[in-house]
Amino acid sequence: MKKVCVTLCLCLLFLTGCALNSGADTGGASELTGTAVEMATASDEMISAVNDWILGTDYGIEYVDFDGSTFVVSMSAEKKAALGEIEKADIGEALTDLGAAYGYPNCGVLFDDGAAGSTEEAAESTQSNLAEGETVNLIFIHHSVGENWLNDGLCQSLNESNIHVADTYYGWSNMGDHTDTADWPNWFNDDVMPSVYSKLSAETAPNAIDPGAGENTIIMFKSCFPNSEVGDSIDDEIAIYHSLLDYFSRHTDKMFVLVTPPPMQNISNPKKTRELANFLVDKDGWLKDYPDSNVFVFDLYNVLTSPDNHHRLVDGAEQHIVASEQNTLYYDSGGDDHPNTQGNIKATEEFVPLLLYWYSIFAQ
Repeated sequence: MKKVCVTLCLCLLFLTGCALNSGADTGGASELTGTAVEMATASDEMISAVNDWILGTDYGIEYVDFDGSTFVVSMSAEKKAALGEIEKADIGEALTDLGAAYGYPNCGVLFDDGAAGSTEEAAESTQSNLAEGETVNLIFIHHSVGENWLNDGLCQSLNESNIHVADTYYGWSNMGDHTDTADWPNWFNDDVMPSVYSKLSAETAPNAIDPGAGENTIIMFKSCFPNSEVGDSIDDEIAIYHSLLDYFSRHTDKMFVLVTPPPMQNISNPKKTRELANFLVDKDGWLKDYPDSNVFVFDLYNVLTSPDNHHRLVDGAEQHIVASEQNTLYYDSGGDDHPNTQGNIKATEEFVPLLLYWYSIFAQ
């Protein structure tokens, strides 16, 4: 019954938004021409309508705010916990549709349980600790996409955050050539990883800072774009990723960051690739039953599929948005499947704040 009520109410609000958009036919004061003043008026009217609606529901939503790109649904932690994922998805989809009706397409939706302040403080604490002189050592296991990403600003941005970057590449030891998804169990074991932990030299982008004391703390790993071709089943990939969790659980002094394989321009079954990426990131997916706080996933695949798709930190909260149905590479290099500089810059801007936030969780 709740779902029906939500849908009907928000459909009415959606139609109200369409009426506002059609103000040009009548010359009314609600006409949307795209100017800043009129867009602000539309935003105020939209939020007023939404907040009038929530007073008539029993979800426990206190109010909805809007910053021009993201709806923030505020409610108590208890009420948020009682809200089902299907209900949240329905409300989120309705809000994004409503935003589009008022002239704000591709809006994100965040459910704020009042804990944002604490996560912001944690992230600020991490930044502050690093700024006070702590250098964290990170090693990145990658191939050519990672090389380009590092050289297009990722290494510089990490250094500016007091993170020293070592990496492995083609030709390193007897493992560097092997970074396909199927190869990860051959890396994450007590024979190979001690050499990874101790490697502090860079194979690609030079560092502007010296490494900190001790071993690498953050282990970042990524397969190259051919691994976004998963075929008609992702069962094998899921089994491989699950097999890694035993090793990660035995090394909770290390922080492991999986970067999803980047997309290609042509994938035989891109919806399956999207399904795998979502499974890896979703809190009810790969890490649902993992008890520790030392494994994280950055959805590079999603970030590179569209300018409207994101994996980022917004107001102290992790935000994963799939606003576009494009499931293949948007940021190609003139027909080549390596992401271009624009895509690499976008990825850096979204990844580094997330990494700092994750590190604050790991370091607690």
